[in-house]
Amino acid sequence: MKKKCLFFDIDGTLVDEHTHQIPQSTIEALHEARRNGSVVFINTGRPYSHVSDRIKELNFDGYCCGCGTEIMVQGKALYRHQIPQAVCQKIKEKADVCEIDLFGENTPTCYVSLGHVKNGFVKSMEILSSEGFNNIVPWIDHESEFVKFCIAYDDHSNLEEFRQFLTEMHFEFIDRFNGFAEIVPQACSKATAIDVVRQKYNVELQDCYVFGDSTNDLPMLKHVPHSVLMGNGTMSLKPLVEKVTARIDQDGIAKAMKEYGLIR
Repeated sequence: MKKKCLFFDIDGTLVDEHTHQIPQSTIEALHEARRNGSVVFINTGRPYSHVSDRIKELNFDGYCCGCGTEIMVQGKALYRHQIPQAVCQKIKEKADVCEIDLFGENTPTCYVSLGHVKNGFVKSMEILSSEGFNNIVPWIDHESEFVKFCIAYDDHSNLEEFRQFLTEMHFEFIDRFNGFAEIVPQACSKATAIDVVRQKYNVELQDCYVFGDSTNDLPMLKHVPHSVLMGNGTMSLKPLVEKVTARIDQDGIAKAMKEYGLIR
């Protein structure tokens, strides 16, 4: 049997965003897929420093993190796209001018620049704190750096000017809606991460399977023929995927993997 590569988003795909639990059927399906010889990877927007222990305890073969900016295989770094500090500083200063809050994601430390948007990152930081992460510190001028970042904005922010600046700086804007967006270097995405991994394992694109739920999964959902959207996912992505499975809390992962013959 030809080797398969499986890639899973975390939030909303493996972890229920309402209960913050991983369904038992998902855990069992992941273990069975590995026993059957599949290579099983996380492919998340989170930096590696925000991949929780309970995810790592599932014994993935590796982790594509930060929308393709960090790739770990068997505990070792395979790829890393580090943005120079001077560029990070320039972005932070432009965010201030445009009255936008910034959350710089990195490993091992993340940096926040707040004060422009009321409650901009409060929910995100509360969730990360509840998961045990305490590596988020205030921005330090001319020291802080990141591999990707998120922004929070409101009606007072000059989003149009900031987006034009990002285009000139060769960054991709991923709208997460409700005043929140992810910003990634144009050279990186969840799709480029898949290519790095499959080339390492000598796996054809047609033998890759991806599972996601939201707009930052779009690059990998479009890149791989066998793409699965969770039933609880962003429905505007539905026409772009091969399969729409059940909701996360209705055994969506296990059902899709069975339909593909990846597990019994």
